[in-house]
Amino acid sequence: MELLALIFSFIAMSLIAASYFMKGKSGFLMLQAFGIVFLMASYLCTKEFFAMVGLGIGLGRMCVYFLFERKDKKPSVFWPILFSALSMAAYFVVNFVILQTTKWYDVIYLIGLICYAFIFWIRNLEKMLFLTTIPTTLSILYNVVSRAPVFAVISYTFELGANLVVLWKYLAKKKRDNGTKEKK
Repeated sequence: MELLALIFSFIAMSLIAASYFMKGKSGFLMLQAFGIVFLMASYLCTKEFFAMVGLGIGLGRMCVYFLFERKDKKPSVFWPILFSALSMAAYFVVNFVILQTTKWYDVIYLIGLICYAFIFWIRNLEKMLFLTTIPTTLSILYNVVSRAPVFAVISYTFELGANLVVLWKYLAKKKRDNGTKEKK
């Protein structure tokens, strides 16, 4: 099962890393959603149920934000609050009711999910990508502490790297554009 988890994780992170190179937010959200489906399968294989349920909520979040983005509308603040509340409810139901066990590091993942709910709500792609580094770093920390397969840690690190490359491109473009304006 661990090999299957690694394969799913690789596919997921390839899709998610590719999403950072999309020019528009709707393309970004679509590739992220496809990546989440494969991540859920990976966590199912490793029996990380809270992470899997959290990603299910994340998939719903991506779909809702994608629909709003396609209509060129900003979702109301109700949506990130709803997705944050669902993530917290999932944490309590999965860990306290179903598994009857809690792991302190699940809180790291929960904080990341709440960050994602509000960060993906932002319509400005550049600001959203900059802020996405926070929950991605939390995901890396969660996977290290939870002793997830090494490839899961590498995958999230790969995602963070793709994000940083794109941010570097944005900053270089901005600097170049500012230099062009000053010359005129």
